[in-house]
This record gives sequence, C-alpha cells and structure tokens, in this order.
Amino acid sequence: MHDDESPLPSHLTDPAADLPTADALSQPLSRRERAAVIARIEALMEYWGITVADLEGETPDLPPPTAAPRAVKYRHPVTGDTWDGDGPHPDWLRSALLKEGYRLDELRPGPASEADH
Repeated sequence: MHDDESPLPSHLTDPAADLPTADALSQPLSRRERAAVIARIEALMEYWGITVADLEGETPDLPPPTAAPRAVKYRHPVTGDTWDGDGPHPDWLRSALLKEGYRLDELRPGPASEADH
C-alpha cells in the first residue's frame, strides 16, 4: 500500500518533495523547523517500518542486480546451442559454419532456423 493509497500526504512519501535549497542548508534550523523535520523523519520511518535499530545496524549487502538475459542471435537447428553475439564466437558456431555447411542466416532464430538443412 505504498502507492496512491498511502495514508501519508505526498510530501511525506515523496523523498524529493520540498527539499531545501543550498542556501537554506547553510542556515541553522529554528526549533520549530527542527521539530517539523524530526516529525517528518519519524512519520517516514513509521510508514516504511524503519526502526532506530535499523539505522544503527550494519547495512546488509544487497545482491548485485541481475542483468536481463540477452536475446539469442544464433541457434543451431539440430543441437539447440545458442549464442547472444556477445564475446568470441563459440566453437559450435564455427563448426556449424565451417564444417557443417550452414549459412549464418540459417542459424538465426525464427522461421529461417527451422528450415531443413
């Protein structure tokens, strides 16, 4: 429920809302401004379920984002071996072209790769 159904006003859920300017950051906060900032932080922590212990603890190592699988550019019609075109040519591709007599257009996925050789 962290989208349009949010119980908090958008200025509390949007981290970029009402960010102070560089000039404002160089000035000390008044007691009233400080109280407002602390209230906003507390509201965001409650909304997102963050505790003081979470802030004091070590940040867990997040797994690196996985790269989306690359599209297959070539597929052997018999063995099903594939290559996405990244890196050196695989042995199966060299063999298919040089020894088995396939043409490159016959190894591209789609109707051309399903044609009998």
